[in-house]
Amino acid sequence: MNIKPLPLAAVAAASVLATMAIADAIWNATATGQPGPWADPESHEPLTRALSLAHSAVYAVFASALITTGRGIDRGRPLVRVLRWILVGGYAMFTISFLWLGGVDPRHQPENLLAGVVNVAFLVTLVVPVVLGFALIRRRELRAAVLLLIAPAVLLPVTVVLGAIGPWGHPAYVETAVGFGVALLCVGASAAADVPASSAATAHRARARLVAKGS
Repeated sequence: MNIKPLPLAAVAAASVLATMAIADAIWNATATGQPGPWADPESHEPLTRALSLAHSAVYAVFASALITTGRGIDRGRPLVRVLRWILVGGYAMFTISFLWLGGVDPRHQPENLLAGVVNVAFLVTLVVPVVLGFALIRRRELRAAVLLLIAPAVLLPVTVVLGAIGPWGHPAYVETAVGFGVALLCVGASAAADVPASSAATAHRARARLVAKGS
């Protein structure tokens, strides 16, 4: 099994994203009325910039991994290819937005424009993975990734309920599931890419042995 570096980097990126998201969820639930220091550019500008750049790097890795493992994900299916490229576009929007936030003074941002781009990217990276997961549901080698990709269909209502009854409603749960789903999808597709070649080689050797016995 030969897994490319980018899918493995995607797993690391998903871990980083999960750490940041869950930390934000815990802070918001326990520190009533006080934003996290990473959300306060007036007082913690270096931290805000650093975390924006970290987010940008995470989403760039996701987009790159989806591109490099595209053939193994698509397997010639046009619908899957279209969904994958839409998802790449969503992560590209996130990458550019957070790169801008990290590179430009966070206190002087075109807030309306950036908020619009981020909202569109969030919607794309929330809905499209679910549809992609159902489109790949028959791929046994991608089963773990598929379950995580379609998890928002359950996690989103749970998140809404948690937000209605207490302070624990947060998109971190959905982000974490989707992040690891995308990462494992790329890992599985990268590993599966070697299967046809090895199977063909095995079949060729078997035919060669049969020919040798017949002669």
